Amino acid sequence: MRILHCVSSLQVGGAEKCVKNLVSAQKQQALDIAVMTFGTKDDAFQREIEVLGVPVININGNLLTRTLKLISLIKGYSTLHVHSPAVIRAFSLIFPFLLNKNIVYTIHGEIEPPIGFIKQSHWLAKYYVDKVFGVSENIKAGINKRYGWSSTSVEVIKNGVAIPEAFELIGDNPKLQLCTVSRLVPLKNISQLINAFERFQCNKYADLHIYGDGPEMLALNSLAMASTIKESIVFHGAVLNEDEIYREKDLLLINSTTEGLPMALLEAMARGIPSFSTSVGEIPNVISNLDNGVVYSVNDLEYWHSQIIVIQENRQRLKAMGVAARQFVKDHFAIDHISALYKKSYQ
Repeated sequence: MRILHCVSSLQVGGAEKCVKNLVSAQKQQALDIAVMTFGTKDDAFQREIEVLGVPVININGNLLTRTLKLISLIKGYSTLHVHSPAVIRAFSLIFPFLLNKNIVYTIHGEIEPPIGFIKQSHWLAKYYVDKVFGVSENIKAGINKRYGWSSTSVEVIKNGVAIPEAFELIGDNPKLQLCTVSRLVPLKNISQLINAFERFQCNKYADLHIYGDGPEMLALNSLAMASTIKESIVFHGAVLNEDEIYREKDLLLINSTTEGLPMALLEAMARGIPSFSTSVGEIPNVISNLDNGVVYSVNDLEYWHSQIIVIQENRQRLKAMGVAARQFVKDHFAIDHISALYKKSYQ
């Protein structure tokens, strides 16, 4: 049994991080795996996957070159695990060669990427895809409207994360160390967090660390520098090492106006770091309010601030949330368990 994971790129993103976590677990389980990508060797996660000892094959060139390379490559694998609608589109040109393969397709995103020929390629895919997974119930429920597939054809398998052996020691810093970890795009609503941080004078007892890069980086940096609390806001840029990101952090902040299920949320919780998040997407199914974190309505920064004050004044409450957060992710999102579920579909 040889498995080829197929992605459109290995740039920083939720689906790509899930693939990295999955191949890491499967490598430890001694499965024969490789990764095919249409991205470049400079993509952020390629080197991390290669360091694991997992081969990464880049398929580049013009349309004819890519097609011939794909046909040659897939001959050596019994199972192709697809993680991107763009790959399904590319497979339309070689679908006769896929009919004798075991094709597993995981749909990671709740929103269709803005590329052409997606619905047509998925109509064709129903003739060669053997098993379809979605990472959320929303994906399963919306599959008929999206591709015309029956929702009964989709099984939900959540994204998985590695569970570190040790907790982060939260709540012991003199000032609370808060962080955001995301692409810096408008829907993450980080400017509102910076404004709230200033409005409520959170700098008196907390620092805000902003991890990530994106089109809003310059505007957010300017907003922070023009504020009265600029000394308490730190921009770290894009950092891939999760241990580095979460070291000595007390709380993850998610203030998005829309989300699926952020990998950053699971990664933080796996380390015993709770999150305060807007109640969007799948997040309320993971965070039990006031138990393993806090959820609040979009724009309700008054409630957000009231709960920041609670954990500032009661650090034991923060620590208890962290313990509950880690246990929840360990029970429901451990990558070893997710990998075992996928392994059944490969056989």
